[in-house]
Amino acid sequence: MRVLFTTWAPGGHLVALVPLARAFLAAGHQVRVAVPGGCAAAVARAGLMPVHAGVLPRALGTPPSVARGARGIWPADWPVRPGVLGPEQHGALRALGDRWVAIAEAMAQGLVAYARCWQPELVVHDASTYAGPVAAAALGVPAVGQLWGSTALLRLDRQRLSGPPLPGLARLMRRYGADPAREPELWLDPCPPSLALPSPERRLPVRFVPYEGAYDAAGDPSYDPVRPGPGTGPTRICAVWEDPAGPPEAVRAALRAAEARGVEVVRLGGAAGGRPPAGPLHRMLPGCRAVLHQGGGAAVLAAAVAGVPQLIVAPRPEQRLNGARVALTGAGAHTSADLLSGSPRTAPAAGAQLARDLFALLEQPSYLVAARALREEARSMPGPEAAVVRLTTRPEDIRKAPHPW
Repeated sequence: MRVLFTTWAPGGHLVALVPLARAFLAAGHQVRVAVPGGCAAAVARAGLMPVHAGVLPRALGTPPSVARGARGIWPADWPVRPGVLGPEQHGALRALGDRWVAIAEAMAQGLVAYARCWQPELVVHDASTYAGPVAAAALGVPAVGQLWGSTALLRLDRQRLSGPPLPGLARLMRRYGADPAREPELWLDPCPPSLALPSPERRLPVRFVPYEGAYDAAGDPSYDPVRPGPGTGPTRICAVWEDPAGPPEAVRAALRAAEARGVEVVRLGGAAGGRPPAGPLHRMLPGCRAVLHQGGGAAVLAAAVAGVPQLIVAPRPEQRLNGARVALTGAGAHTSADLLSGSPRTAPAAGAQLARDLFALLEQPSYLVAARALREEARSMPGPEAAVVRLTTRPEDIRKAPHPW
């Protein structure tokens, strides 16, 4: 079977696709990964074959400012209750959706041309790569969306999270002779059921599999593959911050407070200072008592699979959603980064509160109990190999909806 994967970005977007693509290869199928030019090297480093699908304008490389700065209260179930959101919040979501439509427009011509030449029998696309369903519809083959770890299936291709597709996406579908109302046949969802919000969409559970990318453990002198677990050495926490500028002062203050009490803090990404980075997050977590991060899907799922309590300081709406859902399971705590971005005068008080949240994760057994329950749930989900079996059945069977969460 020929399977065409596609995404528009490396990082979490590509990482979510890699385990399934490798599982298809291991089962003897042919796999190609269609990406814009800037992503080809990352695909090759993953051991997969990249093919060219357009060039993204530089302006599309970062989210629009209105989406990055969307403030206000985002309830823990806002994707299934969009009516609770205000005009500014809907505007932020629409801006993200319009951006992804613009990315699809930049990719569609190259993607459809390659698909017509190679004739895949299945298209698997990252959830935000709307050019994937366009190509699948143009060829009349099934499209399957891969979620990257959000606790909700965010249909930002829809108007106000529901209803008809965004006008730009509808025009793009028609340009290639596709029905704008056509939906992906399935969504592959790595989110454990207790974290996931309900959805009418067809979803197939697929266990999260960590991916190290091009990380070279042998060449990293700071990497220690044998790390003491909880109770066999110093209390250790991991702090992960994706922003290269590093975390706000309140987060830094909380980490300093932890170190003052003898806690070893391992910092990854932009969490500047302290012990050097020591390998991929999923390799660090088994020796940690807690992890502090921003609520990205990969970090949430890595901590869930490791059974480690999470303190989530979330700057963006989707990350706040993930944090709120983790907190509802009892496996962690959550706060909005907006609450920590006040003046230097308020940073010490915000840092002290954050430190109390962090110490609660270390000292209250209920967090660890809930995190371990979440671990068992995450590990019991079927793996990518099972998804390959499911997706290589007859196309008419792919279109049969599995039971939703």
